[in-house]
Amino acid sequence: MANPTLAILGRPNVGKSTLFNRFVGKRVSIVSPIEGVTRDRIHGEMDWCGHKMNVIDTGGYLPNSDDVIEKAVRFQAEIATQEADILLLMVDARSEITSSDRVLAEYMLKSEKPFILVANKVDDVLHEMDSYLFYELGLGEPFVVSAVSGRNVGDLLDKIVEMLPASITNTDDEKEDEIKLAIVGMPNVGKSSLMNSILQEEKSIVTDIAGTTRDSIDSYFKYYGKTFRIIDTAGLRRKAKIGDTIEFYSTVRTNRVIIECDVAIVMLDASKGFGNQDRDIARLVIDKGKGLVLVVNKWDTIEKDTHTVKKYKDAIEHLFKSMEHYPLLFISVKNNLRTWKVMEVALKVSEEYSRKVSTSQVNEFIANATAKYPPPAVGGKHLKIKYGTQVHHSPPVFAFFTNYPEVFPVSYRRYLENQLRESFGFYGSPIKISFRKK
Repeated sequence: MANPTLAILGRPNVGKSTLFNRFVGKRVSIVSPIEGVTRDRIHGEMDWCGHKMNVIDTGGYLPNSDDVIEKAVRFQAEIATQEADILLLMVDARSEITSSDRVLAEYMLKSEKPFILVANKVDDVLHEMDSYLFYELGLGEPFVVSAVSGRNVGDLLDKIVEMLPASITNTDDEKEDEIKLAIVGMPNVGKSSLMNSILQEEKSIVTDIAGTTRDSIDSYFKYYGKTFRIIDTAGLRRKAKIGDTIEFYSTVRTNRVIIECDVAIVMLDASKGFGNQDRDIARLVIDKGKGLVLVVNKWDTIEKDTHTVKKYKDAIEHLFKSMEHYPLLFISVKNNLRTWKVMEVALKVSEEYSRKVSTSQVNEFIANATAKYPPPAVGGKHLKIKYGTQVHHSPPVFAFFTNYPEVFPVSYRRYLENQLRESFGFYGSPIKISFRKK
């Protein structure tokens, strides 16, 4: 069975993200004194004394707000509650009870799920009496903690473990075969909409306001027997346009997501074309050794003729020649145009990314490639490739053992890469070649 799930709810700025980060043992949710920074629900994992749990950090819950994002945050909190086995309602022990606290307390009672009332910001024994006010919510005795310092957090986790439903057992997820898929790109290109389309649920908040997604959102699903972990990331901006620390941390996290993924879907806005910033994102994905699928969204918004696709493709390859080795899709998430194709191609790229070539095949390839176009002489040195092997997959890395590895020209490296693609595929995957001394 799957690991039990714990959801942290509460109004804005009570410390949910700080507690979440302490639970999972790393900075996953953005922590800021600015109210309402966490908008989507963020998933993480933790292990407490051998008990593995999934943890959900939700956006601040404002029950009576008319703001479009705050309404969406409310919806996310409600979804998280449905997913969870245990609920934590977090309140600020240093403040008065608010109408939001009361509505959430009522929401907890109606959920009929195990819950704990957690009073945060209690840094010492002297301030524990501040939490007694929250008995009024009817949720029993508040469990006092300080998420910042970690005070009583271990005791809270012990209590959570005691409350785990007996029917839930911990098993190790089969993650060796898990394909990690990231959705990246500039703000407001439709990343969250694509993720929602793939998952067929409102997993990420979608509005017309650029930069709505500020954290990375993980979801797991099966596609043709393969387990995918799909991540919707905050939009990347050029450094000069990063106006606050929240966007800075979002950019840092997006870069980290690229490092952790196997395949990245790089999304573009059809009306804006393939610009320098899009090229930089694609180059980052390739430089980090990740599979890549280039997806042009909002294809419905531009006028087209029989040559539009070719012109668009040529313009991309003119700006970044390497893109000729990566799939290019034209979709409209809004009109559900070819969105189904994204996962089909992503699965194919993941297979190419993890492809293994036997040593005998590699050496047969070397014989054919060097016979067709022998290595050049450089500085009076006649270069020879003695033999080779694939030393790594995901991404594929080939080691070619030579007499003078340090002088092999870049042009011959590119020739070998193109020949490897022609012989074995690797479409959508970067190929790394290492010349080594025999």
